[in-house]
Amino acid sequence: MRLTGEALKNVFKRPFTQKYPKVKPIIPEGLRGRVEHDKNKCIYCGMCDKYCPSGAIEVEVGRAWRYDMGRCLFCSQCEEVCKYMVRKNAITMVMDFEHAERKKSRLITIHKKPKPEK
Repeated sequence: MRLTGEALKNVFKRPFTQKYPKVKPIIPEGLRGRVEHDKNKCIYCGMCDKYCPSGAIEVEVGRAWRYDMGRCLFCSQCEEVCKYMVRKNAITMVMDFEHAERKKSRLITIHKKPKPEK
């Protein structure tokens, strides 16, 4: 009987959850979302690769940078290393949280070091 009473009490209340795809949620300040890499600021030193606990970032030193969002923990250690140790600020965490993809290959980003202009 208690369950029926509880159900009847909640029938006329508005739903607690939001209708997500139609109603966008309020994003809290400081959300650690997707990793964004600026290939023009990066010196491809490999420090982000060394400090990434999940191995989501792989750097071919001096040549290429690879990021697998499927393995990322969104801990922002790569951002902190790049900002405070290397002082290049080439990695930032953007407030994007919608990462659903049907193919794993779309979660991988590869940047090659740009050739210097002459």
